[in-house]
Amino acid sequence: GAASLERSYYKIQELRKRVKTRMKEKQDKKSLVIQKELKLIRSGGVPKLRDLSVRPPITRRKSTGVLEAHMNGLRFVSSRDGVKIDIIYDNIKHAVYEKSENTTEVRMHFQLVNPIMCGKKKTEYLQFYIEVVSSSQDLGQGSRWHDADGLMEEQEERRRRKKYNRLFFEFKNKVSSVSEKYNRERLEFEEPFRPLAFKGVPHKEQVNIIPTTGSLVALDDKPPFCLSLNEVDVAVLERVMFGLREFDMTFVFQDYNRDPLRITAIPKKKLEELKTWLRTTQILHYESRDPANWKAIMSHVREDVKKFATDGAWDSIFGEQQEESGEERDDSASEFEPGEMDSEPDEELESDSSEVDDDDYDDDEDEMESEEEGEDWDALDRKAREHDRKKAREGYGEDERSRPSKRRRR
Repeated sequence: GAASLERSYYKIQELRKRVKTRMKEKQDKKSLVIQKELKLIRSGGVPKLRDLSVRPPITRRKSTGVLEAHMNGLRFVSSRDGVKIDIIYDNIKHAVYEKSENTTEVRMHFQLVNPIMCGKKKTEYLQFYIEVVSSSQDLGQGSRWHDADGLMEEQEERRRRKKYNRLFFEFKNKVSSVSEKYNRERLEFEEPFRPLAFKGVPHKEQVNIIPTTGSLVALDDKPPFCLSLNEVDVAVLERVMFGLREFDMTFVFQDYNRDPLRITAIPKKKLEELKTWLRTTQILHYESRDPANWKAIMSHVREDVKKFATDGAWDSIFGEQQEESGEERDDSASEFEPGEMDSEPDEELESDSSEVDDDDYDDDEDEMESEEEGEDWDALDRKAREHDRKKAREGYGEDERSRPSKRRRR
């Protein structure tokens, strides 16, 4: 009776799960861009890299395989069941080689232009790696140096790291040469520039984020984080305020239909380094004391992109909040406060903001007093422009008006 019904219930649930998985797989395959057929190198030596693991995994069981370089692409063949994955050179957006330096793995990461099927799932990246040190070991521990076995283990790790770094380095050079020879276009590999590494949260966990020549990557993240710099329109450094130890960095893409990407919890001590890096990469950037409500801002931009550009583009929103190096923010630095369109700041943020306002900015009460005392034409003209800008800004977030906003007590 009851046991039979329970078995039937579980069978139905399992059947529904399989049907959903099959339907999703079919939908994924339909949405894929058809790739070129891989042209194999039939004669001569084929560059190979063996004993590689792959992410995302092809099957549930962990397996290794061989990565081969051919005329117009790469082929990974699983050693367990012979499953093949082809990556066409033209479909590679970023090829990143990351050697093992105080890390557990040496890896190659391929960010794709169009997704491909990996096993039964669609993926926008493929990552091939070898563990040079067991991930369960602490790379920073020094206790092993106190005994002979620990010393030998440390020497073995150094040997493995040196060996696999060399093998990966030689393979990526061969891939570049093969792609140039047969495909007429050289596949260049990017390498993370570790001196510019900084901690941040691009997804859910805090990871090390490292710039390369053409991207910003955190290959340890799950899923791996890879941002293409040539797709960025503007970067905004948010919550740059006295008293806060961290700030956020938001990237707006040239395709305004894409949602902006925000990296949170970046240590404040990295601010000047990142500003220098943004200038070096020629990415337009601004500073803001408050977190911006990007949903409202992007909605305003998408309404009429031509009008947005004519009105001054990002200068019309963040321009007067930008702090030039070696200069103090002037009275107009807080004319546009994205925080007014965002969720309410917590008490700590609000109190910090109040302290800065009292020291570095004209307060609203001071403006009222100046009205009573009389103002010169420059002050009146400035106030008129501020009033016009405020009126224009009120149109960005109709949905925000119903949200109660905290104001500083007078």
